[in-house]
Amino acid sequence: MTGNGVEASSEKKGSQDALEVEVERLDDQAEGADGASRWGRAIGPVLSGLIIDVLDLATLGGVGMSLGFLLGTPAGWYLARNLGLDRRRALYVALACGVYCAIPVTSPVPIATLLGVWVRARQPA
Repeated sequence: MTGNGVEASSEKKGSQDALEVEVERLDDQAEGADGASRWGRAIGPVLSGLIIDVLDLATLGGVGMSLGFLLGTPAGWYLARNLGLDRRRALYVALACGVYCAIPVTSPVPIATLLGVWVRARQPA
């Protein structure tokens, strides 16, 4: 033992100090309070509506009656959750997207994209 009460064997092993690391984001201005980027907030609703409209167009005709709901519902859920909606609202959006993709007369009209533009226009800048 040495004079300060520390065993000599610990001096031979070397000091094992813990490292303290601070994390700093490089671009704080590009993210909002919810973590969404500026681009995501700007084009997210419009792009989501466009994706649903393309899916609705792909399920045109008889295929849409059977597969439209099955394809539109998970796509609506995924897009709604990525836009930051809670589970309950995401479920409502997913069901609405499934019904929208299953209805045959909605294919020529880009209602989901127009709704996305309307949502984006109502968001504060």
